[in-house]
Amino acid sequence: MKTAKLLFLFCFIFGITIVSYSQEELDLLILNKKYDEALAKIEQQISQNPTSQIYFKKGVVFSNLQKFQEAVQAFSEALKFEPDNIEIISELAEDLSILGNQQDAITYYKKALKIEPNNLALKAKLGRVYISKKEMKKAWDLFSEIYAIDSTNVYWNKQFAFCSFQTGKRLQAVHLYEKVLEANPRDYGTYSNLIHTYSREKEPEEIMATIEKGLLQFPGNAELILERANFYFRTRNYEPAMNEFENYFTANGDSIYEIVMNYAISTYFSKDEIKAMKILGNLYRANPNDLFVMYYMSLCYKKMNDYENAEKYMQWAIDMSTPTYLPEMYHHLGQIFGQQRKFKESIAALQKSNELDPTNVEALFEIATTYEEFNSNKTLALNYYRIYLKEAGESGNNVNYALDRITRLKEDLFFEE
Repeated sequence: MKTAKLLFLFCFIFGITIVSYSQEELDLLILNKKYDEALAKIEQQISQNPTSQIYFKKGVVFSNLQKFQEAVQAFSEALKFEPDNIEIISELAEDLSILGNQQDAITYYKKALKIEPNNLALKAKLGRVYISKKEMKKAWDLFSEIYAIDSTNVYWNKQFAFCSFQTGKRLQAVHLYEKVLEANPRDYGTYSNLIHTYSREKEPEEIMATIEKGLLQFPGNAELILERANFYFRTRNYEPAMNEFENYFTANGDSIYEIVMNYAISTYFSKDEIKAMKILGNLYRANPNDLFVMYYMSLCYKKMNDYENAEKYMQWAIDMSTPTYLPEMYHHLGQIFGQQRKFKESIAALQKSNELDPTNVEALFEIATTYEEFNSNKTLALNYYRIYLKEAGESGNNVNYALDRITRLKEDLFFEE
């Protein structure tokens, strides 16, 4: 009897030793990324003695192999053995999030936080899931709690900055992004985020300073050069914008249609119509139905005194246009007709411009000057000068000239009588 007990005890201890050795061997296989061998041993152990630990390791292997659906299944099995194991719950939540099952991920992250409510890493992961679901207020609340406890974590501060901007807290976002860059000036993405968080109207110097800092860290970076070009373009500093677009292309920036279009517009307003026409010609060949290309081609022809082509392209632009842009197009068309001494057509186009946009009072002034030039009956010109003064008030660009012409025309009409 005594011999039997000793034999049982020996077998039990030997069994524990074998299991322990087997686990260490399995861990080494996983550590050395011998995943096929590890999975074979895992399946063998599951068939003999399924445990939470072995299913957890199976999930880890599948996660490392980026087989996240299989990992979720393994972690779910592990959770059946230990429903409150926070390590299993958090791994399951993360893999669900990677798979796009965000609602399920939220459920498990919340469960984990009930077990460890002060776990900042889990809160941050839940915050990131809320961001992916565009539930920015919930994300902001979580990162705000985290920041109150730990304001030094650069990665969490980036998420907090993003949520702040998305929830309308722009100044807070600016402060956080600036703090992130101060701690990590090699964070390329944050330069772009901060540039777009600043206000072009209120903080133009800060935008340019951030671009320059970025270029010090990443010299010749095409995207940062493009940020500078776009800033100049949006603030209507067209000549420096043109130069920066050219620097962007020299830095091997992509010749995306929209970027090339902005380059062409900048070149036109920089008074280099010949260069602008070459760029616009390439755009026209790429997309012959783009009304803006036709519009700016017309303006280039107009500046080059080629009024026949200017008229043709402006008419095409009008035919393709939506109501928003028509008033300005008719205004230019009226000027183009006037340059060709097609006075009736010019007046009709200018009247159409004012009809579509009554705030375009300068069209009324140009109607008056056109009538004065070609019509012997100066009463029409006098009336339009009066209408112009009434509509424009003191803010008109040509008020003094209109007043002077009214006086002269009245004198002429008096002597004619």
